Amino acid sequence: MVASAAFAINASVFLEAPVTRLSAEELKAFVAFIDKTLSEAPEGVLVEWRAPKTKFVSKLTPGKRTTQGGRECREMTIESESSDRYQRGRYFFCQVASGAWEFRLPQAGPAGTKR
Repeated sequence: MVASAAFAINASVFLEAPVTRLSAEELKAFVAFIDKTLSEAPEGVLVEWRAPKTKFVSKLTPGKRTTQGGRECREMTIESESSDRYQRGRYFFCQVASGAWEFRLPQAGPAGTKR
C-alpha cells in the first residue's frame, strides 16, 4: 500500500478489498482524492472516483466534522467496487500536522467477493 497517512493501518483489513485491484499510481491518486474530499466536500454530498485504467469505482460520502485532542476529524462512508469485489464501510479520519488525513478504525463488515 501507499505510505500515506490516510492508510496508515493494519493492511489485513483490506486484503480482499476492491482497492487491492488498483495499480500503485491509481492508489496514490485515490488516496489524494480521499484527502481532498475530507478537506473540501460538504457533509452528506456523495462524490465518485473512477480509476483511469482498472475497473474500479468508489463513492465517498463525507460526514460530520468533530474535534479530538485538538485535531479535526471526520467520518466518511466509502463504497468501492471492482469487477469481482465490493466493500462498504463507515470510516473515521483525523487530520495530522502535515494536513493529511489519518485513518482510524473502520466500522465495516468484512470485504470479500462480490455477490
